Amino acid sequence: MSQPPPPIGSSGPEAEPRPPLCLAELLELLVGAELIKPEQARDVEARSTTLKSFVLKDRVGSVRSQAAARYEVSPAEVVAAAQIPHAAKTNRRVDEDAIAECIARRSGLRHLKIDPLSLDGDLISKTFSRPFVRRHVVIPVGHDGDALQLALADPWDSSLRETLEDIIDGPVSYVVASKRDILGVADRVFGFRRSVANAKSKLGPGGAPSALVELVELRSNEELASSSHDEAVVAAVDYLLNYAYEQRASDIHFEPRQEDGAVRFRIDGILHEIESYPRPVHAAITSRVKVMARMDIAERRRPQDGRIKIQRGEREIELRVSCLSTAFGEKTVIRILDPTILLSEIEELGFSSHERETYERWITSPSGLILVTGPTGSGKTTTLYSTLRYLASAEINVTTVEDPIEMVDARFNQLQVQRQIDLGFAEALRSILRQDPDIIMVGEIRDPETAQMAVQAALTGHLVFSTVHTRDAAGAVTRLLELGVEPFLLSSVLRGVLAQRLLRRICAHCAVEGYLTPEQVAALGIKVPVERRERLAVRWGEGCAECRHTGLFGRSGCFELLDVGRRIRDLIKKGEDANEIGRAARVEGMESLRESALRRLADGDTTYEEVIRITADFD
Repeated sequence: MSQPPPPIGSSGPEAEPRPPLCLAELLELLVGAELIKPEQARDVEARSTTLKSFVLKDRVGSVRSQAAARYEVSPAEVVAAAQIPHAAKTNRRVDEDAIAECIARRSGLRHLKIDPLSLDGDLISKTFSRPFVRRHVVIPVGHDGDALQLALADPWDSSLRETLEDIIDGPVSYVVASKRDILGVADRVFGFRRSVANAKSKLGPGGAPSALVELVELRSNEELASSSHDEAVVAAVDYLLNYAYEQRASDIHFEPRQEDGAVRFRIDGILHEIESYPRPVHAAITSRVKVMARMDIAERRRPQDGRIKIQRGEREIELRVSCLSTAFGEKTVIRILDPTILLSEIEELGFSSHERETYERWITSPSGLILVTGPTGSGKTTTLYSTLRYLASAEINVTTVEDPIEMVDARFNQLQVQRQIDLGFAEALRSILRQDPDIIMVGEIRDPETAQMAVQAALTGHLVFSTVHTRDAAGAVTRLLELGVEPFLLSSVLRGVLAQRLLRRICAHCAVEGYLTPEQVAALGIKVPVERRERLAVRWGEGCAECRHTGLFGRSGCFELLDVGRRIRDLIKKGEDANEIGRAARVEGMESLRESALRRLADGDTTYEEVIRITADFD
């Protein structure tokens, strides 16, 4: 094998101009860094042709197409395709990021895991052309003082560095990033902006959309880059949908502004601004989304709702669309309903062992009423769908009435509320009871008639699930009493109330351990001896590229389970208020939402700041 190249900036004969890194040099470098073993390196070299074919199929979909002929497979891609276990890190393979880290250490440069949301799209598009970026695998990622900072996949390609320093007016500095990250950013930035520019040129200042075709299958970024289609608006929307899914976004906001339009993604509950585009393009993008959702594109004043089902690879993803007229035009919000999240297993929801045991006792009752409560975005739908999926079988008739249907599932009989024909929750529930159901899920109890019908259904031998918008579990009981349900009826059918919130979780890649300050202990209201107030151990995330330097990645539930036993039933019969019911439940062992969040903090799942944010409205 060849010797690995020296660090960048070495003196002596090694500093002479040299060609890009070859496969043999990379393998020698990885062996020297003890990421792979010599026999694994020999195996990769022997299978290099087959591994190149794997890369081409993954990146461009074929090994013989024109796109495959233009795509140059790098040595790092060949090694990553071999899926070699990482020698130093369990549950990780020697992927392109691990190889980039090794190259960075050897070259003496910093490794950068690119965060697409932190990059300046204008800087990228104004510095290089898309063909240049794809050919040389280099992209600007910001400024290092006065120097333009460039991310390279191969820092030893001296001819490339000379070219870059010739064409860039001013000093440059370099970092190392993976080819996958660099090209992914290029596809998104150049692809979306080219589509927007094409749309603007076709639409002109008037902003009238051109003819749009209905989307059936969502094209990948590679297909969009090599496509001969000229539907600029269609391509722009496809790019954004792909990008939103890759970034784990739950919502996409298309917002009209006075001078332009903007796209924002909600990721782990937090909104991030992604792109802006000319004002005429906003109307075209809105029309495209409305066509996909089978909405009336001529109606721009009244709010509208619609649905889209897209095919992304081998997976089907449902999107829920809402349009609302604002001061500067129609705002469109797309909710991404990922079936892998909505249809989670019960053990993935975040229950403790005791909470799960209590909840499973409720849901396996032959009849009764079970309520889930919490604000919008607290995960109620995920909990209910996961529960119905857990209970569904060929022997059980599960019927739901929703507004709207969040996720279509063949195991359930799902009914959509249609108020224009006077089919509300109560009317639908009345008809469902004639359909021989075993389990009924009512999307929301919001009026006296629906509350009465849900209780009647539970009284007649059905297991009924529903949601109520209240602050805590005890508040759901008094809410039903306020809606006119007789206390003696509610006490006989109510099995339990689950209140929940979503906590952001600490990123596993950058988690560190430390201690709460005495001020933080006091803010949380934790009663501990004075001498221990400085030794309460917790964890937090320092911030890394995986979590976009937030220290948090993903979300999980924290819960309050009001188990309706004899004491709680007696209080409900007497019509006691939420405070009295809550106090009695805590005496019987109920863990409040605040206590649940504090337990998650003590277990190292979340941070002090998240607990404060979630429990700020609780005493």
